[in-house]
Amino acid sequence: MKINQILILIFFFMNFNSLSQVDEFEIQKSIYEKAKSYNDPNVAISALYNMIAIQPENVLLKDSLMREYLSLSQWAPTYMISREILVLQPNNNFALEVSCVSLQNLGLKQEALNEYESLYLRTDRIDVLYTIASLQFELGNLNESLTNLDILLNNSQTEEMIARVSMGQNETQDVPYRAQLNYLKGLVFIEKGENDLARNSFNKALNLSPEFKNASEKLGSL
Repeated sequence: MKINQILILIFFFMNFNSLSQVDEFEIQKSIYEKAKSYNDPNVAISALYNMIAIQPENVLLKDSLMREYLSLSQWAPTYMISREILVLQPNNNFALEVSCVSLQNLGLKQEALNEYESLYLRTDRIDVLYTIASLQFELGNLNESLTNLDILLNNSQTEEMIARVSMGQNETQDVPYRAQLNYLKGLVFIEKGENDLARNSFNKALNLSPEFKNASEKLGSL
């Protein structure tokens, strides 16, 4: 008889705890939704942490937390959460891209390059290959950068694309994508000490976009 009473008590407490967790999760979910409607990211993040504590294997919650930090440009936690998601979902390309962007913004260029190369192998995206070429240039991998820029220039998809480029002091300019590719080639050639090839690349950029300020300034400085 006593054994039956103990089992009943154990069953009661287990169900009570389970219901309490469900109630707490729903409360935190309600807080999160209200915080989102009020555009209060700090409260939304706090509620997500509480929900994750209740459901630690819920990848959707971690994805939401990652997106919150991403929207705030808080790169360290964004990166850490993206890696947790990739452990659970190795084929999650969005989490991999967030990992790439986070590393790049943290100034970890070589690590970012490695991640972008993995992303490109999965997606074959033009913008990813351009970022790879840019990082290779910044890291001094000049021949590799030129190779990838030529691949992009030989890709018919870049013919109709537009690039938004920075001109400093929060100014931007829209130019044909191939003009920007030739401009970057010119920068690589300067680093290689091949100024004639650099001039040729800047002229190609200006032929495609006569008002391309960055290319015009670089050509004038040679």
